[in-house]
Amino acid sequence: MEVATGVCCSLVKLEVMSSATSSECQTLDVKTTATELGVCEETIRRLVRRKVLRKLPGLRHILIPKIEIQRYLNAR
Repeated sequence: MEVATGVCCSLVKLEVMSSATSSECQTLDVKTTATELGVCEETIRRLVRRKVLRKLPGLRHILIPKIEIQRYLNAR
């Protein structure tokens, strides 16, 4: 399996031996997450600081996995 970072939220383009290539973005930045949830960007930053929303670790920018956003919405 080969993993390469792409422009789309700097996440994952996977090439598996016999399957087709998929380059769908699996994370959202703060601005996009705020738009999706209908809140302001500062609210997203607060949720991340309070560990209500989990972000990808070790990055300068806050990137939130789409699965994490679904988990948050289901928990509300």
